[in-house]
Amino acid sequence: MKLPIETLKQIVVGSGFVTERDFTEAATSAVDLGRHVEDVLIFRGLISEDALSKLIAEHTKVPHAAITRQIIPDEILALIPEKMARTYRMVPFGKKEGSLALAMENPEDFEALEFAKRHSRLKVTPHFASANEIRQALGQYKRNIRADFDKIIAENVKKASAGENLIKAAEELPIIKVLDTILMYAISERASDIHIETQEKEVIVRLRVDGVLRDILKLPRGIEDSLVARIKILSNLKIDEHRIPQDGRHKFTIDEDVIALRISIIPGFYGENVVMRLLPESTRPQSLEELGVMGKNLEILNGNFKKPHGMILVTGPTGSGKTTTLYAILNILNTVRVNICTIEDPIEYGMNRITQIQVNTKAGLDFAAGLRALLRHDPNIIMVGEIRDEETAKIAVHSALTGHLVLSTLHTNDAAGAIPRFLDMGVEGYLVASTVNAIVAQRLIRKICPNCIVEYAPERVVITRLTEELGIDLKSQKFYKGQGCEECHMSGFLGRIGIYEVLSVTEGIRALTSEKSSADKIQKLAVSEGLITMLHDGINKVAAGLTTIEEVLKAVKED
Repeated sequence: MKLPIETLKQIVVGSGFVTERDFTEAATSAVDLGRHVEDVLIFRGLISEDALSKLIAEHTKVPHAAITRQIIPDEILALIPEKMARTYRMVPFGKKEGSLALAMENPEDFEALEFAKRHSRLKVTPHFASANEIRQALGQYKRNIRADFDKIIAENVKKASAGENLIKAAEELPIIKVLDTILMYAISERASDIHIETQEKEVIVRLRVDGVLRDILKLPRGIEDSLVARIKILSNLKIDEHRIPQDGRHKFTIDEDVIALRISIIPGFYGENVVMRLLPESTRPQSLEELGVMGKNLEILNGNFKKPHGMILVTGPTGSGKTTTLYAILNILNTVRVNICTIEDPIEYGMNRITQIQVNTKAGLDFAAGLRALLRHDPNIIMVGEIRDEETAKIAVHSALTGHLVLSTLHTNDAAGAIPRFLDMGVEGYLVASTVNAIVAQRLIRKICPNCIVEYAPERVVITRLTEELGIDLKSQKFYKGQGCEECHMSGFLGRIGIYEVLSVTEGIRALTSEKSSADKIQKLAVSEGLITMLHDGINKVAAGLTTIEEVLKAVKED
């Protein structure tokens, strides 16, 4: 429950836990970092989360739910579906005399309370729990999937057929259960990709979670043919084709959530290998704040959204979250007053009230052809998935010049590098200068697991070296890391967040662009004008306890 800042100050200062000076400093830092004051107070060790939760509960006259160490029975968890528990940030933890005890981040969320009453058919007694307490309790929904995973796989692998009739084997219940269990486990673990790799003596199944692959399963040789055949049947691919790569799609539903699978099958030395990209279709686009765009960077982007024409470019390597950022921007711009059209390869998320075109090179529909077609469709805003060539670049610039707001991506290491890249494609400098409004560069880094976060002190020699190399005073900086726990599989990380630099194309930048200046010159001017680099944005997120210094350096030093 997020209280008004003056009320919170009255509670924590009045209780004697925090001095007025410390609270004021925490409030200022919270604004700079884009965090809640409660989070900063806890991260700085000024008050424990448990103590803060109890103070808020006492003030609001709502009982505190002590659920952190409680094992919640399965039949109680089943009263509220996991999806809605996560949406409303609430967890059922007890039932007595026809009343359901419900832990909630916001006990005043009447919509959540009404849903809980209606779905459980019980009276509901709301209890307050902090964000971290709710987060840990939500992890109990995964308990059954994790506990049953090995058992279900082992039982059905023994029963699965490995005969020559692949169609028959692929339609049998055991192989269906094996694949369904892998898919459900991958979803529960927040995986972006599933890898099924045929080796000499075994079949390895891996998940990519937060950008990192890890093994989850080893299957015996002999099952791979029927397992791959099952995947081919679902994605309408040729079952008897084993010599060439095949790509397909499939959709499945878990608890009313629709998950799209983008499937790639290639022939390997020991057999066919499969990669399945998981794309939840029912997931709403994240806000820019949720992605990690904060403070001045957010102000610059918000200012450029209001311009009726021009270009906003998002840059970064493959897998850095560029498309997700574009979807977040489109979600802000998507109103009844504008017509938004996109050309994408592939369409990763379907969006209401937006015309989305899928690139189809076999049919002659590439980015350039799609963009030309969209211009005849009376658009206000156009999103081009990627500008790859001169033709697409020139059409995009022409579109921005003729009254459209154009959003797109480029493969460059930083924001300043996008301008020379555009020029290299054959677009005149004066055209780039007059159309590009802002450039976003980004990387994805792992977030510290909130369930096992601790403060630690790096060796002094490391801090000294970093201070000298980065030109940033880190000697008074607080550092955090995850110790490792069951929730994060002992990795210390859970989820990802972006680090960003948002370059506003000022008159000075436009002049350098017209002169076809180098990326270094553009970068120096931008920094002198107040550009927050990805490195500095990362350091801010380290200070907020969101990530580690190692994650930030790994992301920015790879360039």
